[in-house]
Amino acid sequence: MTTAEDTNALCVESDGSRWRNVAVRVGQIGLGLLLLWLWKWGANSAGETYIADPFKVWSRLIEVARSGALAHHAYVTLRISALGFAIGCAAGVILPFALRRLPRLTDAVEPYIMASVGVPKYALIPLFILWFGINDAPKLWLIGLLVFYPVFISVFAGIRSVDGRLLGMVRLLGASETRISAEVIWHTMLPFFFSGLKIALPRAVSAAIVAEFLVGAEGIGFYIENSRQQMDITGAFVGIVVAIALVLVTNAILVWIDKRLSAWRPTDRHMEL
Repeated sequence: MTTAEDTNALCVESDGSRWRNVAVRVGQIGLGLLLLWLWKWGANSAGETYIADPFKVWSRLIEVARSGALAHHAYVTLRISALGFAIGCAAGVILPFALRRLPRLTDAVEPYIMASVGVPKYALIPLFILWFGINDAPKLWLIGLLVFYPVFISVFAGIRSVDGRLLGMVRLLGASETRISAEVIWHTMLPFFFSGLKIALPRAVSAAIVAEFLVGAEGIGFYIENSRQQMDITGAFVGIVVAIALVLVTNAILVWIDKRLSAWRPTDRHMEL
């Protein structure tokens, strides 16, 4: 039965949480205005040859959006980003689960996988173009590699974090290895998995844009590079702003999914920094 003291405590906690949210929003708006002022100040100080005026960028952004070119370029970039992200993410999840039951093979393979992390992925673009031609394949390989490593490392760490005693207890209850992987290990390593995704997702979008600098005739990367070649600094900044917006929107969707899947975790819901 809820007492009056409990009700008052809940009300105080709710009011405190509400004011904290308001303070966060005000801080975000204030920081955004400060960054906009710094941008405007930089454009006035350095000149629009080097830094585009933010208000002219906004006007051009509206113009490009009305023409339909913005939606087309954004769709091309998002499509290739999503495909490469799906490929890299699938490999980054499947491989750790496949190695889970093979400790000796894991010990043999792990040093080589970790050593390959140091290979500069963007330096491989010319090789990908040589091997796969000027089409979507080089972009997919680049995006897939950049996504694979953070996902693989995160999932691998999540699998290793599962308590062996818990697995032994579940096996005693008669659960199969498939059921253990799907019900116990998967849910336990979800926080690790989403931590990896939050690193991999911006990489997927940025890798697609960088690849479009060199390969392709459409997409946000192509739009930025084409504007640069024409000395259109405003157009280049429009592409940069759109790229940032794509990362923010996709990350917001990922955070929403993470919260929905992790709603059963009390520590995730109430933890405060």
